[in-house]
Amino acid sequence: MNICVPVPEIAKKLVIKTGKNAGKNPSVASLYRALAEAEEAAADDSLPVRPKPVRIRRPGDPLSPEEIDLRERLQAQPHPNTEIRS
Repeated sequence: MNICVPVPEIAKKLVIKTGKNAGKNPSVASLYRALAEAEEAAADDSLPVRPKPVRIRRPGDPLSPEEIDLRERLQAQPHPNTEIRS
């Protein structure tokens, strides 16, 4: 299921944090400009321009090989609070 939200609707939900326009919503043009800059930066870094679609799993669904690999890598990592508990 794809959900498409128009850029003007996204702009209404964003708030500028700093500067002379702090507390205001960005303009639609500014949002398009920021998106274009992000796409250019992603292309320069050899990163994908669009996010990879994900599959929503149900509790009984089997894991894909990528999901199994990710789960194993995450479980092999030490817990981030391990040092604090010692």
